[in-house]
Amino acid sequence: MGMPLRIEESILIKEKAKLESKAKISESEKERLDEIKELLKKKIISVTMSQSLVNRIDELVQERVGRSRAQLIEDSVRWFLDFTVHKWTERGVYVNSSRAVFESETLSSLFFSKLTPTDQFELGETAGSQSPIADVVRLFHGGDPSDEESRDLVLGLLQDNGWGLITYEPEKGLIVLGSPFYPSPFIRGYLESLLKVKLEVVETTSKENVAFLVK
Repeated sequence: MGMPLRIEESILIKEKAKLESKAKISESEKERLDEIKELLKKKIISVTMSQSLVNRIDELVQERVGRSRAQLIEDSVRWFLDFTVHKWTERGVYVNSSRAVFESETLSSLFFSKLTPTDQFELGETAGSQSPIADVVRLFHGGDPSDEESRDLVLGLLQDNGWGLITYEPEKGLIVLGSPFYPSPFIRGYLESLLKVKLEVVETTSKENVAFLVK
């Protein structure tokens, strides 16, 4: 049993007309109207899928994992292309020029424990200068990883690739990583090299967080 995405387009058009017919709308309704207009600008295609999959998508929308069916499906396709799962082999998945592997934090910690903080920082600098993230930003997004306007994109890509939960406050110039996979000196070297900035380590009360201030 299938359900085309054009049904959702019809619902959006009706919701848009209803909002536009109001003499006065609230701020939240205005935001919703702008969101609908953006969604309707995108090319609508019909996708047929099993009812069980449609039900699961609807559950995720209800749980606010995604705004709509269309958004979840678009995100799924984007993830498919970014992680090139069509290149799946018996040796793993390749993400752009990187090979994705499962590695325990214990093994990673053991490796870095053999290096001094200075060694870790210098290793991070070298890794950051050769980061595939820079290629993704340039080739797929037409940006420069060293530009401040690309910073959210760069940090978002690092988060998607398992570096940790990354929060950036541009007004304060503060970058915070929650549950980071790599040690602080390596991360600082990597980010300084990739973003072309100087970072100052900020003391945190939790060992689960590392924070840097952009100088």
